[in-house]
Amino acid sequence: MAKRSRRSFITSVLACVAFVVAAVYSWDLPVKDVVTYFILLLVVLLVIIVLAFGCGALLNWLRRRK
Repeated sequence: MAKRSRRSFITSVLACVAFVVAAVYSWDLPVKDVVTYFILLLVVLLVIIVLAFGCGALLNWLRRRK
């Protein structure tokens, strides 16, 4: 079962990369804009992960408090 899940993840990533390449090629999208949006996406994702860890730590601390 794990191989199938891994295969579909790789297929999804390849489809996403193919869409971005097609957008750059067909719509004359500047590569600089694509890289900027990708970095912005990574920063927002990092903020979401940090907030999730912070909320989890806060909930864990509140649960252990007596």
